Amino acid sequence: MEPSSPSTSLPQIVYQWQEGVESLEGYRPGGYHPTHIGDRYHDDRYEVVHKLGHGSYSTVWLAKDHLQARYVALKILVGAALEKNSEGKVLRALSSCKTDHPGRAYVSTLLDEFTINGPNGSHLCIVNEAAGCSVAQSKEASITWKFTPKVARAISAQALLGLDYIHSCGIIHGDLHSNNILFISSNFSWCTTEELYRRVEEPQKLPVERLDGGLKGPEVPKYCVPPALMFQSSEEVVDSQVLISDFGEAFFQSEEERQHLHTPILLLPPEMFFHEHLGPAVDVWTLGCTLYEILGERPLFEGFMPDEDDVVAEMISTLGPLPERWWDRWEHKTDLFLEDGSWKTDTHRVHAPYPRPLTERLRIMGRGEDPATCEFSPGRNYVS
Repeated sequence: MEPSSPSTSLPQIVYQWQEGVESLEGYRPGGYHPTHIGDRYHDDRYEVVHKLGHGSYSTVWLAKDHLQARYVALKILVGAALEKNSEGKVLRALSSCKTDHPGRAYVSTLLDEFTINGPNGSHLCIVNEAAGCSVAQSKEASITWKFTPKVARAISAQALLGLDYIHSCGIIHGDLHSNNILFISSNFSWCTTEELYRRVEEPQKLPVERLDGGLKGPEVPKYCVPPALMFQSSEEVVDSQVLISDFGEAFFQSEEERQHLHTPILLLPPEMFFHEHLGPAVDVWTLGCTLYEILGERPLFEGFMPDEDDVVAEMISTLGPLPERWWDRWEHKTDLFLEDGSWKTDTHRVHAPYPRPLTERLRIMGRGEDPATCEFSPGRNYVS
């Protein structure tokens, strides 16, 4: 669901690139809403004070809730998403389902939702609790790329409880990975805006300029804002409470037959590659891959600009042979394997022609622990 394109009779307007911000070409009819520091929304209740991030379908802002005296995350979806996006519906269901479930505390809560109108259309706005950096950002900001064992176990337990709660509500997240698991941040306890800026620095205001030197219209912001830098390296994390966030790809198991996922390709489940039903198991797979990344140093599956066949080969390399029904349907298996299932040594693909089994990877993941401590069964096929 990309922002709608302007009329093909109009030339594409291109803007000067700015590091760390959304594609400025996305400010067009059906696209992003032009937002500025100090803007107020929903009867002046929410005041924008900083930027938290952006995605293909939204920008996310730190806002001051003047009614409840708290900081919140204000997600403004692209105009084209108003009719098609079910995120608000999913969050409403999660906020009203099974209040006594222990995993609810680790799932983002819908605090408010409303619609605004602007030069690029009508935009759904979703308000959640403000959180800090993601698990992925914390690892990227570190030297060792590892959390302490205590913190890694705490994050993993919370993520598992949170996913169990999501599934108990009949919802599939559809994009559960380390970029969508966020740390709760003490930076957002209630304070003045000036004090907030001492904690997370003032927002930068970078120029928005057309490459052709033409005048800007109302569809683009006066300036663009990079996200606040709040990264805490994995070695420094002590308070490890997390939230599962970003339900833009979520869907109800009972209402929708999903055919595609937009999860990063190295985390996609095998059902996606072999065109099978996408149910709760897809979240279990992606979270399993993510837990390996949280508990260790590197991702479970790796590759240089991989395609689907490279990823399937990584699965086999790490977890063992595919189930027969998938092996028989895999069109390009002869690029990597001989008829007897052994690895080709003369493959043209950028892939090591030998397995890297999970048992071995657990030994070198940097924890110095025996696989037996993980209740790992060497003879088990983990792809079946």
